[in-house]
Amino acid sequence: MIIAGMLAGCDTPPPPDIFAMPTTYTTGKKPAALLARDLNNDEIPDVLVANSEGNTLSFYEGKGDGTFKDPVTMNTGREPMALESADFDGDGIPDIAVCNYGDGEVAIILGQKDGMFRAKEKIKVGRLPIAIAVGDFNNDQKKDLAVTLRFDKLAILLGTGTGTFKLAETYQAAGTPAHVIVGDYNGDKNDDIAVALNAVKAGHIKVFYGNGDGTFDPPQRIEGGTQSSFITQGDMNQDGYPDLIISSTMVDSLSIFLGTGHGAFRRVEDFAGEKGPEYLVVGDFTGDRNPDIAVCNRRDGSISIVRGRGDGSFVFPHYNYPVGTGPRAMAGADFNHDGLLDLAVLLYDSQLLEVFLRKIDVPESGNS
Repeated sequence: MIIAGMLAGCDTPPPPDIFAMPTTYTTGKKPAALLARDLNNDEIPDVLVANSEGNTLSFYEGKGDGTFKDPVTMNTGREPMALESADFDGDGIPDIAVCNYGDGEVAIILGQKDGMFRAKEKIKVGRLPIAIAVGDFNNDQKKDLAVTLRFDKLAILLGTGTGTFKLAETYQAAGTPAHVIVGDYNGDKNDDIAVALNAVKAGHIKVFYGNGDGTFDPPQRIEGGTQSSFITQGDMNQDGYPDLIISSTMVDSLSIFLGTGHGAFRRVEDFAGEKGPEYLVVGDFTGDRNPDIAVCNRRDGSISIVRGRGDGSFVFPHYNYPVGTGPRAMAGADFNHDGLLDLAVLLYDSQLLEVFLRKIDVPESGNS
């Protein structure tokens, strides 16, 4: 439960009461990943959870008031570890792509008009697919997929527009690629790919710049961070260009790379997180219209709100809120249509989904 100011050893004033008490739902065995998206075209965010030990997905249909219906269970391959959603077959209905870690494949599950889902195909991609992102890498208006393989590969799957994919190029991505995101980082209107690297000695990330034909140049090495686990993006200094944010779970730090819009990044000095920061959600959590970062902290059972000043710098100390033990993944959406960003958090060990609704806009309490 989130109760302001309950973290042990905290000498700072209690953080503001941003979130209401959570609503809790059971998941399948060992929930490892989640999405918060509208998956049935009713304009209400739903939640999809990958249960890594149960070899299933749990679909929680949103009611629009911040609560969810009982989950519908879908079978997957072995050890589903990552999820993405987009319209892969052009029917206007969201579909699902799942990384089955234990099978070395990506499974495609198509959405139906009745709100249900139907398995379409499984594509072999190589050993231990661990992360996935959606883009249009050859500019044909059809959704493609980028998949990182646990040791040293980035695989590109080009979509046909019918719900099927063909394995295209596989690129070297040495450094134990972990998480992956897609964006246009050099302003050429082609999708690029940024990869977090989890190797012990990896003090950098990699960016693959797209050529617009489904191929990519050799990756550019962007120095900064240590053994990164998760990567996301947002316009943290509000200059119109995407910035990259990474978490380094093993060394308890976060890193910011401010984009120039021309393919270069300016690294902001790494700063301390709480214990085991991993999943990140960018949004305005304090009501000052500046982007903040919500951080899921694996080792101390908490989430943090890192307050942004709007110029790429951040206010300290963080707002810290305890949750259940073993938070594993987190996603954000407006679950009750009040215009505020809410959070969904997975508790891996207790096999629970917790949904935290924002209470009110919280005024900025200082810029120290």
